[in-house]
Amino acid sequence: MRSRQLPLERYHTDKIANRYLDRYDPVFAPWVNKELKLLEIGIHEGGSLLLWRDYFPSGTIAGVDIDPPPKALASEERIHLFQGSQADPRFLSDVANRVAPDGFDIIIDDASHIGELTRKAFWHLFDNHLKHGGLYVIEDWGTGYWDDWPDGRTLRPGRQRLSSAWSRLLSRIDRHRKRPSSCHCYGMVAFIKELVDEQGATDVTRGRVTGKAARQSKFESVLVTPSIVFVRKAVAG
Repeated sequence: MRSRQLPLERYHTDKIANRYLDRYDPVFAPWVNKELKLLEIGIHEGGSLLLWRDYFPSGTIAGVDIDPPPKALASEERIHLFQGSQADPRFLSDVANRVAPDGFDIIIDDASHIGELTRKAFWHLFDNHLKHGGLYVIEDWGTGYWDDWPDGRTLRPGRQRLSSAWSRLLSRIDRHRKRPSSCHCYGMVAFIKELVDEQGATDVTRGRVTGKAARQSKFESVLVTPSIVFVRKAVAG
């Protein structure tokens, strides 16, 4: 695994303490020696940018933050720093057009961990600035389960209020069958469930419009792991 070849003690990033590289390594393995372009949103002191620069020895690394680290980091080889918000599509497009006009290979969101802000950045960058076959990574999605997070709520199985959609569905289901679990639709968790719906687009759109075929998903795959979600964009055609 690539991370075992690096002096991890040199990189000031919680990705190491949280053992996130155990999840990144198998997913990133095919990309290690490629001349890729990677964007990370939310870089704190910039330690993860140094990590990714060394992890991908032929990669170009861009970092975005509303309060970026000292510009000295920008003098590091193959690293580009930008100041701005993940909620600003025009800013994100400007970064993409400057660093990766043909699209990023990998985009990592480690920014606000607020569902709606993450959602806004995801769909703009995924649709417009991620290559087909590329990876979009979302960190710390479990904040949607935290009562002390701005848009989170504790999961209380069996005690969540059902949405009106679920209520209508239940009325159509054989009462002798097992009832579906309650929906936890808060913050990042709600957004991740939206991604699952997109992965199932073919079934979701089946029979929706007479005479039209079901829509194919924009995703090749969605891998949900503890703390990290990996979305691979479908290859064109």
